[in-house]
Amino acid sequence: MSITITSRCRLANAGIHRRGTPTDYREEDLIDVFAVNLVGCYHVVGAVGKVMLQQQRGTIINVSALGGGVMGLGRGGSIYGMTKGGIVSLTRDLAAEWGQYGIRVNAIAPGWIRTPMTNALQHDPIRSAKVLERIPLRRWGEADDVAGVVTFLASDAAAYVTGCTIPIDGGAANVIALS
Repeated sequence: MSITITSRCRLANAGIHRRGTPTDYREEDLIDVFAVNLVGCYHVVGAVGKVMLQQQRGTIINVSALGGGVMGLGRGGSIYGMTKGGIVSLTRDLAAEWGQYGIRVNAIAPGWIRTPMTNALQHDPIRSAKVLERIPLRRWGEADDVAGVVTFLASDAAAYVTGCTIPIDGGAANVIALS
């Protein structure tokens, strides 16, 4: 999926999750998750990259995830994590390759954001409390928290930022809260 932010910017965002470990995953789950999360992102950036290369400017913002993109979370998410880590690698490589053409490529790595994908976790009091204990800001992220970082990356304020993956996680990846 591609969402237009401005005429010069594209946000590559699609993702599915299937829990499993390398000892018990189903082959079709592996193929599905890779197809949506990584191959889909690759096709989006390739398509918009052609246009941006011709116009000699542009901004691409890929969507990775805290799990896999920035840190390992366990919980049977290795397949998902591999794809989101691949997006981080793709982001860095394209930033290096396309920077000379005026194209900036960055990624965001949302943590625990209120979305339909986290709905079951949000509404499980025990599991939700465990999540919140790990987040120094002690709250779920909101869509506006993500939108603010995307807006920054898409703006001229980030004109010298490329190849980065920015966690949007209330501090979970970078802070150990000892309380």
